[in-house]
Amino acid sequence: MYNISRQLNVKGDKSMPHLLISGGTRGIGKACVELFANQGYKVSSLSRSGKPENALGCVDYYSCDVKDYGQVTSIVKAAAEASGPVDVLISNAGISISGIAQDFTYQDYRDVIDTNFGGLFNLTNAVIPQMVRQQHGVILAVSSMWGQTGASCEALYSASKGAVDSYIKALAKELGPSGIRVNAVSPGATDTDMMSVYSDEVKDVISEDTPLGRLGKPSEIAETLYYLSSDKASFITGQIIGVNGGYLI
Repeated sequence: MYNISRQLNVKGDKSMPHLLISGGTRGIGKACVELFANQGYKVSSLSRSGKPENALGCVDYYSCDVKDYGQVTSIVKAAAEASGPVDVLISNAGISISGIAQDFTYQDYRDVIDTNFGGLFNLTNAVIPQMVRQQHGVILAVSSMWGQTGASCEALYSASKGAVDSYIKALAKELGPSGIRVNAVSPGATDTDMMSVYSDEVKDVISEDTPLGRLGKPSEIAETLYYLSSDKASFITGQIIGVNGGYLI
């Protein structure tokens, strides 16, 4: 847990960098919100649930379904008016549906693709024009190792994350001349709500198959995203950074 008492963030102070993140109330997204706020960022969190019970006072929470293009556009505009132009975007909101490929419905397909890839498209479409005008910015996505290698019983999820990876690489080429860096973090099995559908026995098997012998922590993914957002990563773009404990070696 991050030391939230050390927060430098002051709501409404447009001199501080502005992070806009989707899915900021749970798991990896929540860890990112805490870390970036603790480092002095103004933070705008978008999620379907809006403001959580354990909300941080220095964070602006917006209720938003990232599948809805019009809603995303409107809320990004409101967040920029409240906290200044977006300096860092993290597209994190995602869903997973497990099952046999032939049993997935058309609605399953729409829900997974429209959330995991469509949400990235909607968010980037909303922030790219202002980043181009500023000639700087960082766009980050939370992908998955299954987007790189595919997973049995996770066909739709794997496909959606593969689309994320390709889009990130293409955007990096397109936006690099405008001073905008674009990368993704590709987590392995991480101890979040998304893993709650699996039994302890299955989690143990996954841990055993991971060279480091355990599941990842949301804070470890957040730290990687923070590094990629910083000037320390100023020559890194178009990369899919694996944070998977060695699972894909």
